[in-house]
Amino acid sequence: MSSSDKISGGTVSRNGRQARDVMLGLMKTCQRLGLSFWHYLGDRLGIGDEDHLMAPLASLVAARA
Repeated sequence: MSSSDKISGGTVSRNGRQARDVMLGLMKTCQRLGLSFWHYLGDRLGIGDEDHLMAPLASLVAARA
């Protein structure tokens, strides 16, 4: 197996690291607010069922402050 065949938990590019960091930040914020990350993400992407419609994250954070 060559070094390029190894799988790691890291990213290869700057964009990959940034995307990972954004998703982890969103997951942590949803957890702190008691929201389902997957329901929130589905709502933002327009997928999932309509029973889980959520306000924009900024509004939810401001409401908790």
